[in-house]
Amino acid sequence: GCVLITDESVIALANGCPHLRSLGLYYCQNITDRAMYSLAQRRAKNKPGVWRSMKSRYEEDGLMNLNISQCTALTPPAVQALCDSFPALHTCPGRHSLIISGCLNLTSVHCACALQAHRAASTAAH
Repeated sequence: GCVLITDESVIALANGCPHLRSLGLYYCQNITDRAMYSLAQRRAKNKPGVWRSMKSRYEEDGLMNLNISQCTALTPPAVQALCDSFPALHTCPGRHSLIISGCLNLTSVHCACALQAHRAASTAAH
């Protein structure tokens, strides 16, 4: 709920803390899409080489917990880009590590495994 936490604050964390694993921005209403895209782009810049397995990459680094509850200025495309960049962020039941409560406009954001489950259910129905 700190009004002094802004996009610039998150951008500084994204650039200066390459091993950031958890970030709590609950009720920081000065956070906008710019901060989310900065975190997502930081992941793209710091992706390990292709020689490392996907599993070990997700276990060793990357944002794993993010609380953006009540950050009402955020839009679904920005938060989805972040979710896509950090597959360890989960919105699926039982694994919530991306906390978006109080952000009714973000209900369309889903983690990779939730999207896979949805696609599998759709395929099975056909």
